[in-house]
Amino acid sequence: MTPPAIPTIVPAKLEDAPALLEMQKIAFEPEARACQTWDIPPLQETVDGVREHIRMATVLKAVEGERLLGAIRGIVTGGTCLIRVLVVAPEAQGRGLGARLLQAIEDAHPHVERFELTTNMIMVGNVRFYLRHRYEVVEQLQHSPTIRLAFMRKIARP
Repeated sequence: MTPPAIPTIVPAKLEDAPALLEMQKIAFEPEARACQTWDIPPLQETVDGVREHIRMATVLKAVEGERLLGAIRGIVTGGTCLIRVLVVAPEAQGRGLGARLLQAIEDAHPHVERFELTTNMIMVGNVRFYLRHRYEVVEQLQHSPTIRLAFMRKIARP
């Protein structure tokens, strides 16, 4: 049996927006179920919103041949890169792809001072993932009765 191919990480194109949004909805469904609400930003986004990020920000996708396996976005404002919507297809989880996508978005922005993100604390595995990659929880906010957000930051290496 041949091992699975290593996915390639490349910039997303405008025509990828529908597939990126579909993957995002699948990836955030467990969070919506855990919170008992679908009113979380990644599930409220539209194809036009994804296209706007592809035009104005850094959107990377992980592909194996033509198959989309993951994606991440980085939005730079001043010296900060806001990391948004890191997703990995369920069949590709546990293979280090999330870590590779996170590293790729950091590598794409060598001149920023810090990376920031928000994650829902109900998704304990997500918080642990970012902690393992040197992100720190700098603030917590009770967004709604079932959503507690962790604002996380990583200072960029000089």
